[in-house]
Amino acid sequence: MNEMFTRIGKSLTLSQEIELKIEESIRQKKLEPGQKLPSEKELCLMFGVSRTALREALRMLSGRGLLMVRKGDGIYVNNYTSLHASKPMSLYLELQFDTDTILHLVHIRQMIEPHIAMLAAKNRSEEDLLKLERNLEQFADRSKDAQEIALLDVEFHTTITMASANPLIPLIMDPLFSMLPRVKTLIVSHLKEAKTDNAPNYHRQIYERIAERDAQGAYEAMKTHLEIAERDSRLLIKSLREHQ
Repeated sequence: MNEMFTRIGKSLTLSQEIELKIEESIRQKKLEPGQKLPSEKELCLMFGVSRTALREALRMLSGRGLLMVRKGDGIYVNNYTSLHASKPMSLYLELQFDTDTILHLVHIRQMIEPHIAMLAAKNRSEEDLLKLERNLEQFADRSKDAQEIALLDVEFHTTITMASANPLIPLIMDPLFSMLPRVKTLIVSHLKEAKTDNAPNYHRQIYERIAERDAQGAYEAMKTHLEIAERDSRLLIKSLREHQ
């Protein structure tokens, strides 16, 4: 362990150099999830830095989800999950959100989600179908407010990504889906002409194709559903711009 880290140069700030070296060790599997690092005192001696520089690096690594600092216990390598990966992208999309983002979002979904539905039809489990059935029952209740409907909408599409049996798909789609409640709430709130009440029918059609393992049918049903989503998105953008 004492030979794991060597003294660093000064091309970056000391804390940045420390951060990069520890991250590199984690990337190279020299440090495994759950492994305890040397104490702060030992790390300062290994790197040849002050405790202030070390603590700043540890703070950054902890904030990124790579390390976990347990007060009174020590510093541990964290179990890095898909949540750690998707959070920064979700934050970026949220900060960049504008009327153009609404249309960009639906266009990306049109490129990807019909294929996801196709995979879900091929790979779905009985448990996936039960989750979709429960979601459909709740989503059909139009007495719910716009935010509740939006969250159920996201849950439906998220369940389909899980049913695809490809673990990378939820990782890619989760940041995009994080924007849907905001867009859906805006559509329900601003557009009387948007046929949002038809969404349960489209969801039902997608579910039925997936349940029947009809891959092409699931693809087409999702494609049609997202064409309606694009129409509503364009109407929403027009309405928002008219009221600016």
